[in-house]
Amino acid sequence: MNETDIAWTDTTWNSVHGCSKVSAGCDNCYAERISRQYGHTDHAWTNEHAGENVSTRPDKLKEPYALTEPSRIFVNSMSDLFHAAVPDEFILDVFAVMRNCPHHISQTLTKRPGRATHMTLEWPPNVWMGTSVEDGRVTDRIDLLRECDAETLFLSCEPLIGPLGEIDLSGYDWVIAGGESGPDADRRDMDHAWARDILRQCRRDDVAFFFKQSSARQPETNPYLTVDRGGIDVQVQFRELPALSPVVERARAAYAGGCVGVSVLDDLPPGCGCLGCARPASFVVDHPDHGHRTVCKTHARDYPVIERLGGDSA
Repeated sequence: MNETDIAWTDTTWNSVHGCSKVSAGCDNCYAERISRQYGHTDHAWTNEHAGENVSTRPDKLKEPYALTEPSRIFVNSMSDLFHAAVPDEFILDVFAVMRNCPHHISQTLTKRPGRATHMTLEWPPNVWMGTSVEDGRVTDRIDLLRECDAETLFLSCEPLIGPLGEIDLSGYDWVIAGGESGPDADRRDMDHAWARDILRQCRRDDVAFFFKQSSARQPETNPYLTVDRGGIDVQVQFRELPALSPVVERARAAYAGGCVGVSVLDDLPPGCGCLGCARPASFVVDHPDHGHRTVCKTHARDYPVIERLGGDSA
């Protein structure tokens, strides 16, 4: 896990590294710049080099179990979980970890919403699924992701490099908007009018709105949107988040209070967190009634341990 300055999340988790550019929003990809600067990938992030650039990192799968506080986790800030080079089996492994951490919010973002929608996946309520929409040329992604079964859907309109026009936000819970950051020679400026138009439509459709930043050399610069207030332009900060699922709220409350009865989490899908409570799942045990299930340290003492997931010992 890596700490991050990205304002809408708490930490990043990169169990996949590398990607391929698919639209204009990728032209100045920060992840490619960082990856090639530090020698993690050698080739341009194109489809031609996807085989060399995109890699899975099974050694990082268990990292969320080590987080000591409920967190918002940006899943794969250096890649796209739904890239064609990522095997279905590995995506299922990532989802299993997210499902086993019901007190964390897993913010998963893709430019390939078709695959996210059509894969056979169980969507736990703590997984927020988003797609990137940088201008009006790729608004079809909004309709593609709307068919996804995730409980919370969002758009990331960053880098916002053009107006979106009128969009249908039905089924969506959150929109992030922000300008591009990076070197002066490459950076494309964002017109605040484009972001204001997105804000207008969020207000129309009762969707939470988060303004991340203006265009600037450094990220997180000027997190204020210029809006009209009675004929006067003022700078306003919008840092709204979607509401948490009641299941996630109960998981967090139970985690804060220690082990509690399973009745607190009656609505959780099978495999979410500890079988007996809402604490992080640290072990896989052989349960006489439920087969191989995940449990916390306390409940692991009651059953034969098959695998240790976290840092606790029984």
